Amino acid sequence: MEKIEIEKPDAFLKLVESKKNEYLYHDHPSDGLDLFTDEIMEDYGWHAISFDFITYRTIAEFIEDNCDGQFYFNDHPMGYNAFAIVDDIEKTRGQVKSYIVDQIKANPINDMDDDQEEALEFFGIN
Repeated sequence: MEKIEIEKPDAFLKLVESKKNEYLYHDHPSDGLDLFTDEIMEDYGWHAISFDFITYRTIAEFIEDNCDGQFYFNDHPMGYNAFAIVDDIEKTRGQVKSYIVDQIKANPINDMDDDQEEALEFFGIN
């Protein structure tokens, strides 16, 4: 993913507003990264976070490091602000789902709870 720093906070906020219908997520100072704008990706995130080793942040970092698109950020002392736009949502969905499944399979789960069992079923993990 191409990483683009927008140094001026005002310019960044204007860009956020103009791209709000395009970005997959917005990581903002007040709430952090709290959802994916794509419904399928949000379902992936919602189910994945039932495991302690997966968070919205780890999913976003995977996207930033492995998927095609643009990552815009403003690293200002008053707070970090960023958003990502992916080039191909279908491809990104597949990459993210594979990442989550690999993470779940790589981490042993003791005393599985109902949410984790539901997540395994959702991701098709036996």
